[in-house]
Amino acid sequence: MWDPIPYPGVDYDEVFRHGGDNCGNEEFDLFKCPHCGRIYLLENELFTVYVDGSDLSRRISALEESFDCLDCGHQIPTNEPWTGPRANIRFRVTWDELETSEWTWICKRPSST
Repeated sequence: MWDPIPYPGVDYDEVFRHGGDNCGNEEFDLFKCPHCGRIYLLENELFTVYVDGSDLSRRISALEESFDCLDCGHQIPTNEPWTGPRANIRFRVTWDELETSEWTWICKRPSST
């Protein structure tokens, strides 16, 4: 079963606690490389990509152009949104993918009742 993390699903307090503040008015969301599945965090105000879930000081700007995935080297396509409700499912991160990544701390899966 495909079980994507809802938008918005990121716990902003956790991002800030891990050093992810950027410039104020941050809007965070997760996305993944559509080629290999590596997960990234995007801050949508300045289009900053956090590339390492264990070190949020590692970030790159994608404001002017895309970037190459750090795992597979493919360029992340810029002709469609990476995050948000209009993002293609190939960019959406599922709970199972999150739980096996370095980003497990960024949001909590709702318990099923």
